Amino acid sequence: MAGAGFKDFQAGDVLTAVEVDTYLMQQSIMVFADGTARDAAITSPTEGMHVFLKDVDALQYYTGSAWVAAGGASVGFETNFLLMGA
Repeated sequence: MAGAGFKDFQAGDVLTAVEVDTYLMQQSIMVFADGTARDAAITSPTEGMHVFLKDVDALQYYTGSAWVAAGGASVGFETNFLLMGA
């Protein structure tokens, strides 16, 4: 269920299957060894899903049609800023 929002879980809460599917899965970043392991585990990704790949130390998100690097233009801005200040 995309767009359900966020829920704060408290110690001792009993989670239902619906809460896990609706909230918990959308509020977590799964960590994989590489893209092959990611693709084997997530056969039907949903738009906005985030993952971290250990082999390349990269955070990625799913656009609805492809996995892309998270960060966008801000990464280039930070790199240019650091180079200019050096």
